Amino acid sequence: MSRTIKLVVLAGFLGLGAFELAGTQTAFAQGGAAPKGSASAKPAAPAPSGSAKPGDAPAAAGSSAPAAAPTSAPTAAPASAPSGAATDAAGPEGEQSGPDPAKKPEAEAHFLKGLDLLNEEAWTAALAEFLASRELYPTRTATNNAAVCLRKLKRFDEALDMFETLLREFPTMPADKKEAAQKEVADLRSLVGTIDIGGAEPGASIAVDGRAKQDYPLIDPLRVSAGSHTVRLFKEGFQAFESTVDVAGGQTVKVDAKMPALAASGRLRIVEQNGKRLDVVVDGAVVGVTPWEGTVGVGEHVVLLQGDGDLGTQPTRAPIKKDESSTLTLSAELLESGVLVKSTPSAARIVIDGIPVGRGIWDGRLRKGAHTIESTYDGYFPKKKDVSLERGERQELTFDLERDEDADRWRLPSKITFDIVGGFALTPSFGGDVQSACGDNCSGTLGLGGLVMAHGGYEWGSGIGIGLSAGFMQASQSDTGRATTVTPVGLEPLNGTTDDSVRLRGYLVGVHGAYRIGEDFPIRFRLGAGALIGQIHATRTGTFATRAGAAFTAPEVGSDATAAFVYIDPEATVGIKLGDNFEIGAGAQALILIAAAAPTFGGDANPSFVVPGDGVASYSADETTMGTTVFIVPQLTARASF
Repeated sequence: MSRTIKLVVLAGFLGLGAFELAGTQTAFAQGGAAPKGSASAKPAAPAPSGSAKPGDAPAAAGSSAPAAAPTSAPTAAPASAPSGAATDAAGPEGEQSGPDPAKKPEAEAHFLKGLDLLNEEAWTAALAEFLASRELYPTRTATNNAAVCLRKLKRFDEALDMFETLLREFPTMPADKKEAAQKEVADLRSLVGTIDIGGAEPGASIAVDGRAKQDYPLIDPLRVSAGSHTVRLFKEGFQAFESTVDVAGGQTVKVDAKMPALAASGRLRIVEQNGKRLDVVVDGAVVGVTPWEGTVGVGEHVVLLQGDGDLGTQPTRAPIKKDESSTLTLSAELLESGVLVKSTPSAARIVIDGIPVGRGIWDGRLRKGAHTIESTYDGYFPKKKDVSLERGERQELTFDLERDEDADRWRLPSKITFDIVGGFALTPSFGGDVQSACGDNCSGTLGLGGLVMAHGGYEWGSGIGIGLSAGFMQASQSDTGRATTVTPVGLEPLNGTTDDSVRLRGYLVGVHGAYRIGEDFPIRFRLGAGALIGQIHATRTGTFATRAGAAFTAPEVGSDATAAFVYIDPEATVGIKLGDNFEIGAGAQALILIAAAAPTFGGDANPSFVVPGDGVASYSADETTMGTTVFIVPQLTARASF
């Protein structure tokens, strides 16, 4: 009986828009069965009936599945069709000797059902039918269509395997079909990466995203679709290894899977209630066939059974105590529904009906009905979804966890800190009577010096800190041509001009509070206050007119006075980390000096000198040499924390 199916294919399938697929007994036969007896035509991977359905685990070592069957977990269904290959309904190749002809009618029934499902764009269900058809009676058309379905489902690594199988098993296919398949292989290789595992124990079972792969050491490349994947290795008597890796298309990621011997362990025995032989999966790795017994680490493990088709069990907890034996009896059932769960971050734990089943990605089968699926990760808000699965339904769930900024994970530990800060100190004026009296005919320099400070403190994880500060400062300023007077003893003042130089030198002691944000490039704000105790040294020369009208050049005299200031020093810096405990940075500080007792030129002993014809003379002892002033300090910083 002839059937015609109209299948609309998106632009890009061999450059076609829409075409007609004929699904007939004759057309199915023309697909060509894989011949026996040649290496190139050897069936490369037909999956066991139902085993490649979304959610099913691949066949375990020792099962009846051929070795090259697609095994990796599916990802999300794409929005557009594959770029190069189209689904086939027929082919011109003649039938060759191969699999049992008695199975051809059943294989054809699966093939035609797959075509119906393709028409509905039910890619997952169609894939299962084409794989079932391949298992019974491998043909080029079923192989090609299975590869296209895998491509649509973004199971790029499996699609690549299937297209390579197509080229290997059917080397005499029509040239246009062969060219399309070759183009798909080239395109898919850019979307598939490789995980290279080393350092593991020989014989360890490897699972990727909860799906059993190969045993270690790897014989064939472990190919995965580009993206994040959770790799887990298990071997009886050794600690399980688990790691999340990011694999780019065309990239090989190396994983060093060290598996130390178990320091504490117990025995676990797993049996199927009715004596059925099913694969035993412990923590995502196939470890044997029921009944199974082995040594596992102390703690909680997740166990499930996998059989042919939909036969299996849902994930179950298996707690293990040190030096004790536990027996877990499970009853296999038909798991007629499935879910694909993806979670971000990729290390987030996935929990189904209260059972933690893996991290990042979980793809498996469940019984129909209601289920609760959760995703949790330290430092993120958990999310939960309730789903109801119908028979034959497969749902895809995505969890994007949001970061909880108040979580302890993001709080930095408290620490003891030590900072050294140094820079140039700049001010337009020292203040006081000397600088304020520098008028139009007087010229002065910018106040210039240096400041070095050390800060020791305690910083909480929130970034708030307190501490003590100590430092040393020196700065000087001069002016020339300032109008002033000198007074001989008992006589009227003599007018003239002076050149002044004032130098501040002192020590700072105080306290500070700080706030710091950021890690790699931290920003710190600090406010300190304390006292500066030091000395003002002032020197002066001058030119004056005596009472007789003669010009007189006064000799240089010096004055020392105790300096006492209250200081306030707001500061801001930006740093860069050079390891866990050290950083350097740059910033600016404003050092505000408030004169507690303004120093004067008279100081501790007002100097005097002799003016010819006028006698002993001196400058005003009450003239202040420095007042309240503000220094701007561009600075470099070095910080250590413990």
